[in-house]
Amino acid sequence: MFNRRKMKIFSSVLVVFVILASCSPETDQAYLPFSLPKSAKSAYRSVMSLAVATTPPVVPLSTNGRYIVDSNNNRFKLKAVNWYGASDTRQVVGGLDKQPISHIISLIQEWGFNSVRLPFSNLMLHDANIVPNEYVAANPQFFGKTALEIYDQTVAALTAAGIVVVLNNHTTFSEWCCGFDYNGQWYHTGSSFAYNQTPEMWKADWVFLVNRYKDNKLVAAADLRNEVRTQRFNDTHLPNSPNWGWNNIDDWRKAAGEAGNDILRANPDIVIVVEGINWWGAIPILGSGERPHLKPVRDLQVHIRNVNKLVYAAHNYGFIGPKHNGDDATSGGNIKYKDMDLTTFRNTITDEWGYVTDPDAVTTAPVWVSEFGASPGETNPADREWLKRLVDYLIEKDLDFAFWPLNGEDEWGLVTSDWSQTKRGNWRDEHMDRLLAFSGKTGSVPYVDHLTKIGFNGVDDNVSTIDNDWLSGANKGTCPDGERLLGLSRDQRALCSDTKYGKLWHNDRATNVQAVYETTTRYHGTGDWAGGFTKYECPNDYYVAGATKHSWGTSGILCAHSKVPLANSCRTIWFDRGDSRSSQRGGDWAPGSYKGQCADSEYVAGVAQRDGGGAALLCCSSPLSGELPLVYKAKNLSHRIGFAEGDAWVVTTADHWADHMIYGPYDRDRWGTGNKRAVFRMLVDVTNANNDKVVTIDVYDGQDVLARRDVYRNEFVGPGQYTNFSLDFNIAPDKADRPMEVRAWWFDNSYVKTENVTIQNR
Repeated sequence: MFNRRKMKIFSSVLVVFVILASCSPETDQAYLPFSLPKSAKSAYRSVMSLAVATTPPVVPLSTNGRYIVDSNNNRFKLKAVNWYGASDTRQVVGGLDKQPISHIISLIQEWGFNSVRLPFSNLMLHDANIVPNEYVAANPQFFGKTALEIYDQTVAALTAAGIVVVLNNHTTFSEWCCGFDYNGQWYHTGSSFAYNQTPEMWKADWVFLVNRYKDNKLVAAADLRNEVRTQRFNDTHLPNSPNWGWNNIDDWRKAAGEAGNDILRANPDIVIVVEGINWWGAIPILGSGERPHLKPVRDLQVHIRNVNKLVYAAHNYGFIGPKHNGDDATSGGNIKYKDMDLTTFRNTITDEWGYVTDPDAVTTAPVWVSEFGASPGETNPADREWLKRLVDYLIEKDLDFAFWPLNGEDEWGLVTSDWSQTKRGNWRDEHMDRLLAFSGKTGSVPYVDHLTKIGFNGVDDNVSTIDNDWLSGANKGTCPDGERLLGLSRDQRALCSDTKYGKLWHNDRATNVQAVYETTTRYHGTGDWAGGFTKYECPNDYYVAGATKHSWGTSGILCAHSKVPLANSCRTIWFDRGDSRSSQRGGDWAPGSYKGQCADSEYVAGVAQRDGGGAALLCCSSPLSGELPLVYKAKNLSHRIGFAEGDAWVVTTADHWADHMIYGPYDRDRWGTGNKRAVFRMLVDVTNANNDKVVTIDVYDGQDVLARRDVYRNEFVGPGQYTNFSLDFNIAPDKADRPMEVRAWWFDNSYVKTENVTIQNR
């Protein structure tokens, strides 16, 4: 039994002194072509007899603000475990030689995990050799199969049991990760004897794999690459460091965005997981470099074409640190996470990755702590305290997580060495149990505004599904589909958002480009709204969704067709001599540059520039402003059961049966668009009885439930005391004319009085 997590760091200390042999670790392997085999579908059918013991989410998954959500917009929290092996020398998950796969999966469920991070190597995907029977001795159904076919069967068995699978590209070679080797980045080229993998080959592997499992929606996410770090350059021991935002072959942000977009073109249902950089700079074993994780995301976010499909990830272990590689002799006295005081530890990991979940920011996204772990035999108080502190933080921040590892042969594993039972009865139990028991946010997640920062000074930054070169010869920045440009800076950075309006783009996906030369028509009746400047103005019912830069500066706009009529009450915002911001949304999204920003209730209809410098925005007023707040007395709404008592509406167990006690009022075009809140004011007569579900309240637009909540007896502040219950929801511009209802379904187990329901902006 050994600690493979620490072993991999130690091995990196030795490798610099080793002269390479002339053969690659992949010698004598045969390689499969990229053609889809019968594989995944037949594998899934073959294991469907497994009982589904884990309640699966309604897939596919996506994101809403800082949370991962299911197809009904209910939060789904990744409570995962790492099950490695398919990226290692045997190329199959661990334990298949010891126990039937169904038994191993039952141990995963016994622990309480609902998802599995499933590492693979790129070479495993291509290896046509048959896996030796001894590697899968307890699973004779796998005899005579390749490693990829066994990976298929593993995926199928997990998902048949209701467990979500996250595919994880762990390594290029089938070997243990993660020293100073050829696996540090997503590509390795220039070797005369080792396998050379180009960025294009890596992306093609991903497209191949997500296509392979496209019909199995519980294969829900693609974790693009494990622990991106400095690797060996060609056949030398010179360091080749990754970077973030340099727009070259080593730019991990660029590579992740490109791979994510390729994957989403092939399988739009997949969630894209992007880890930060685990180490950059010189050779880590010499004590130089650092571990930035997700800190670079503050300035440059990963951009993919479906913004509600991005999850960031980070790892944390006690035996390493921000500048500590895991080996005291070569880390120059730099501190480890486990040796930090509590305040330093919390501040450090918040700065490295915890901040990403902060709301209402251009960086807001879910963070999945996809590796952490400790030995059950650990006696060092610092190591034990580190795990306690990390679990405290995961619970406090309500973060998704994945423990490393499940594997029984690993000292840190969660099952016994023979894979027969869970490894219990040690100091870790307290922390693992409370982490797995904590659900955090559950149920419906209120829709939150999305903010996107783009930059197009010298590069393209396209966050849209628009793939065409809509202005040849220019660098282009394009907002996500449906989002509109809200602000622009002098140096070609921009802020996009869907605030107030929701997703605006018309289903016809029509666009209009105004560029280089001034727009001659004043579509919005504003006259010369920026005298002496070159003006680009969208046609009526179009909004600015992108901008361009030629060599001489800001040079044009992309206009997108709106789903709804857009108002033409407009004003000019100047930012050529200083900031002019009508909203502070997005924070300082263009540090060091003057910027203009329209109000949240406005859209940008035009941009003006002089000598290539953005100078002014034409900001126009919002459609459908609404007349909120509105208070609906319960007695004036519709009812299936109950009676009036003053302005309130009452139901009793003696007189009524389960049904809607209130519904209506079917108002159209009255609540406006954007983010809203419904507040139900209700009371019950008894609060110390069983904590029954008393009512379910929701907001319904005649076609879709916009928000829903179950209300339990003990949530009321006291017997006979009115309590407010809120529902947050969003009305998209194309849904404002639907018949809006507030409803309360009663469960026939308590006296309930409803006084009113208030609709308000938020």
